[in-house]
Amino acid sequence: MSLAVDGYEEFVKRSPQGSIFAHRWWLEAVAPGMHEILEINEGDGIRAAWPIVYRKSDGAKHVCMPALTQKLGILLAPSGARPVEAQSKNQRRTTELIEQLGDTASFHQNFHENFTDWLPFYWRGYAQTTRYTYVLEDISDLTSVWNGMRPNHRRDIQRATRLGIRIIDSLDMAKFLELNRKTFTRQGREPLASDELILRLDRACCANAGRKIFAGVDSQGRIHAAVYIAWSNDTAYYLMGGSEPNLRKSGAQLLALWEAVIFASSVVKRFDFEGSMLQQVEHGFRGFGARQLPYSSITKVPPTPTSLSGFLRASIRFRWNRARRTVANRF
Repeated sequence: MSLAVDGYEEFVKRSPQGSIFAHRWWLEAVAPGMHEILEINEGDGIRAAWPIVYRKSDGAKHVCMPALTQKLGILLAPSGARPVEAQSKNQRRTTELIEQLGDTASFHQNFHENFTDWLPFYWRGYAQTTRYTYVLEDISDLTSVWNGMRPNHRRDIQRATRLGIRIIDSLDMAKFLELNRKTFTRQGREPLASDELILRLDRACCANAGRKIFAGVDSQGRIHAAVYIAWSNDTAYYLMGGSEPNLRKSGAQLLALWEAVIFASSVVKRFDFEGSMLQQVEHGFRGFGARQLPYSSITKVPPTPTSLSGFLRASIRFRWNRARRTVANRF
C-alpha cells in the first residue's frame, strides 16, 4: 500500500471510477481502521487502485461493503489509448490487484458503473450480479430536468407547495436521525447504520466535501420529510432520507428531493440517487427522469467442504496462502 496519500486522493478525482466513497476520509468514517488501499504505480504515478473495507472473524478476512457506501471497486487511470489497448492494460492491472488482494474468507463489493469489464474476476471464480443506480447526468439545465420528470412527480411537487410545505436547510442532525429511524421502523427494518456512524460520517462530509439536509416543513412547524445529500468532485449523492409516517402523503419528500437537485446544480453537474432494488423506491427515483445505470456487485464465497478431510485441506491451504503473502509483503 502506497504512503502517498495526496497522490491517491488526486487519483480518485481523475479516475472514471472515482466517487465520494473511495476517498480515504470516507473510508475512515465508515470503517475506522478496517480499510486499505491497494495500488499499482507505473511511470509517473498511480495507474490503478482498489479501496478495500474488511471485517475479521475468527482470524479470517472478509471483504465487505460498509454502511451508507453504494460503491467502491477498482479505480483505473483515464487513458487516451485505443480501446483495445486500454482494455488489455486494464485487464492486466485488474488481475494484478486481485493477486495483491489474495485469498479472503469471503468477498462482496459493489463496483462503480464505469467499471464494465469484470472478466478477470470471472476467470478467477468470482460471481457477478447486476444492480442499478439512477443518475441525472446533467443538472445544469433545470428546465430540461423538470420537463423530463414524470408528470405525476411534477403534480405532487406542485401540490406540496400549494399545501404550504416550505423547504428549509437548517434541520439539525438529531431531528434528521429521528425521521430516519421512523422510516425504518415503519418498514419493519433495521436502520442502515448506527447513529454514531452517521454522525461520524456527517462530520467527515462537512470537513472534506459538502453536505446539506433539505426538510419539508408545514405552516404548523411539523417536519414532514427530509433528505440528506453530500457532494464531491462533479456529483451529488442522495445518501439518506426520512419521513413522518402520518404525513407521508403531502408530497414533501419529492419537494425536498427536487430542492436538493436545484441546489446541487449550483455546485456539481450530476445527481446520483444511488438507485434502489426496492420496487417502490426505484419507481420514485426513475420518476425524476434519471437514467438507469447498471453496476456490478461482485462476490466470492469459498465452497463449504463436505468432509473432514476437505475441511482440513481448505484450512491448510488458507493458512499457507496467508503465510506466503506475509513473507512476500516483508520482502
